[in-house]
Amino acid sequence: MTTASSINKSQPSFFGHPIGLAILFFTEMWERFSYYGMRGLLVLFLIAQSDAGIDSGYGWTRDNALFLYGIYTALVYIMSIPGGIIADKLLGQKKSVMLGGAFLVVGQFMLAFHAQTLFFTGLGLIIIGVGLLKPNISTMVGGLYSEGDPRRDSGFTIFYMGINIGAFLAGIIVSVVAATYGWHWGFTLAGFGMLLGQFVFIWGQKYLTHVGNMETKEEKAQRKIDNGKEGFSKKEWDRILVLGISFIIVIVFWMAFEQAGGLMNIYTDLITDRNIGSYEVPAAVFQSLNAGYIMIFGGIVASLWIYLSKKGIKLSAITKMGLGTVIMGLGYLFMVAASNEAEYVRGAEEVITVTKKSGIHWLLLAYFFHTIGELFLSPVALSFITKVAPKKIVASMMGVYFAATGLANFLASWVGRQAESLGETTVFWGLVIFTVSFGLILILFSKHLRKLTHGAEDDVVAAG
Repeated sequence: MTTASSINKSQPSFFGHPIGLAILFFTEMWERFSYYGMRGLLVLFLIAQSDAGIDSGYGWTRDNALFLYGIYTALVYIMSIPGGIIADKLLGQKKSVMLGGAFLVVGQFMLAFHAQTLFFTGLGLIIIGVGLLKPNISTMVGGLYSEGDPRRDSGFTIFYMGINIGAFLAGIIVSVVAATYGWHWGFTLAGFGMLLGQFVFIWGQKYLTHVGNMETKEEKAQRKIDNGKEGFSKKEWDRILVLGISFIIVIVFWMAFEQAGGLMNIYTDLITDRNIGSYEVPAAVFQSLNAGYIMIFGGIVASLWIYLSKKGIKLSAITKMGLGTVIMGLGYLFMVAASNEAEYVRGAEEVITVTKKSGIHWLLLAYFFHTIGELFLSPVALSFITKVAPKKIVASMMGVYFAATGLANFLASWVGRQAESLGETTVFWGLVIFTVSFGLILILFSKHLRKLTHGAEDDVVAAG
């Protein structure tokens, strides 16, 4: 059987990595451009005033818009479970990504129409498409590397940079187009991003011949011989257990982090002074801050892990994830300061009367801390799954990871909706206390949890 490592040596490289990483990098970059482009508009479009014009919003209440946002973003990721199972059992990862991309192209372009039937059908197609594409393209990244290859962690960091380049570009370009020419032109532009991503993936198939395929009968038979039985060994069950714990961490982290597209997005729109000189920055543009910070600081965080490793300090994945949760939680202290600086009152029918808005600098600081926390957690978690999960269910486990993210998105919308009754300051304080406490507990027990991986992390020498 041809191995990933043997093929990699005969192909050109991408920053010292298999050229297939470049194909997955740019495919995911444009897919995320389309997803984050439309996500940044979604809540703002739903609550925008409705009139007879084709580019008006739907005039929903903020509570209903956040509820739909939570349901939508939850389903987008929860569908990763059947998406991973379909890849493991029926299509393989590569064909699943191809099919998911097709659903996404059609779904994104359907959002360009104002008719609600077409709009919500488009959202449904996007949910199916992301469910097929998201877990399987991430799994394919791990498949580019042979077992024990020290480049795997840094490969995921590079891949993660592609995700955030797409999100950064979308946050600025799609938002400005929507603000200038109308909502549905913004949604249309997001559709073209997905079309380009699908083209890249189709064109690059020659560099992905050895990854993402269904297991052959010979390989399946050999695996059974190697395992000695069809079920999971004690060691594999321990690894599944620690993966389950990591998914709980993921839920807590993204529940807090994903206020960005909901509560923080609305706060930015209504209560933040967005004027720079005479120009008022569109609220959705601030969705690009997170991605922009990742582009700047992603390499620095990756280098930090290498530096610590050379000094003999090898932090486990759980430790990094705990630190990331603490750092992200501290970012909400700046949102507490922002809400204390602003002066506003809530009236009937969700009317907010603002007499003094908070400064942009609080958002800049909050998103900075959130981003550093994300860099400590998210690429680490992706790499952790491909190392620890039993090979026969790795795509399914990646699906569970994204499903956990989906549940977190739903919980995030619920938390954000509590601001209507409790106020933003109380919600932001609650996020600080809960996430920082949770992260510190993880760090305390990280050594015990690492033992459950049975050496799966012993080869870590690069960035998580």
